Amino acid sequence: MKLLLTLLLFIGTNIFANTELQSNYFLSHNYVNLSDIVSNPKNDAKLFSIEKSRHSKRVKSHELVQILRTYGYQNYTSKHSYIQFTQKSPINTAKIAFEVKKFFLNHYKNIKFSAIEIHPRTYLLELPKHYDVQIQKNAYLKNRGTLSIKTEDNKKIFFNFFIKATLPVVIAKEQLKRGDELSRLNCKKKSIILDKFRAMPLQVVPYKSYEARHRIKKETILTAYDILGLELVKRGDNVDVSTQDGRISISFAAKADQNGRLGDTIKVINMHGKRIKAIVIGKNRAEIR
Repeated sequence: MKLLLTLLLFIGTNIFANTELQSNYFLSHNYVNLSDIVSNPKNDAKLFSIEKSRHSKRVKSHELVQILRTYGYQNYTSKHSYIQFTQKSPINTAKIAFEVKKFFLNHYKNIKFSAIEIHPRTYLLELPKHYDVQIQKNAYLKNRGTLSIKTEDNKKIFFNFFIKATLPVVIAKEQLKRGDELSRLNCKKKSIILDKFRAMPLQVVPYKSYEARHRIKKETILTAYDILGLELVKRGDNVDVSTQDGRISISFAAKADQNGRLGDTIKVINMHGKRIKAIVIGKNRAEIR
C-alpha cells in the first residue's frame, strides 16, 4: 500500500511539474532576465540583451529550455519553435482597452474581465492624439486577436490584444439527439474561461424555443451552430395572428400555409382566402410587422 501511494505521488508530481513557456514575453526593459521567465528565482541572472533598434528578440525554444536547465529549472517545455521577448512600448493603451471591453460586453452581457492586454505590433514611442479603434466583427469568438487604430490621415496601426475573462455558457447535461427540444432538463449554465468558440455560444438556457440541429455530446458548449428554432407552426394549423396599427392592436385567426420555426416568415391564409406574410413568434402564433 505504501509503495502504491509513493507511485501515485510520483506520477501526480510529474503530471503537474512541467511548466509551458509562453510564446511571447513582454518586458519593460531591453534585456531578458531569468526572473522574466521564472517566478521568484533564487538567484536572478541576465540571459539576453535586446538590440535597441529592434526592441525584440527571438530565441529557439530548445535553446532556452537548455539554458533554464543549466540554472536548475528542469521542468520547462514549449510547444513553440521560437520564444519571443518584446520590449513594451511606453504608450497608454487605456482607450484601446476600453473599446475592446465595450466590444466584448456588447456580445457577452455577463462577462467578467480580469485583464485586458494591448500590445502594438511594432514598437511605438507614442500614440496619435486622435484615432478610431477598429475591431473585426467576429473577434468576440476568441480571447486574443488583432485590431487596428485609424488615424486622422487614414493610416492604420495594428495591435495584438489578449483578454482574460470568464463568462456563463450553456452546456448539454446529457447527449442530445437531432431534433431534441432544449430545456432546463437537458441543458445547464456553466462559467468558463474565455478561450475560443466556433460560433456564438448560448448564454441563457433556452426554454421552448430551440431544438438540437444535430447530435450533441454530453458537456458540449452549445453555440448558434448547434441549435435550430423549434418548428412551432405546421401547415394547416390554426394560427393566432396579431398586428399593430398605430396604438391599436389587432388579432385574427388564420390558417398556416407553411411550416415555420421561431423567427421564420411564413404565409398564412385569412378568412377571406388572402395569403399574408407573418413572422412566427410562438406556438401557433405569428405577427405581422
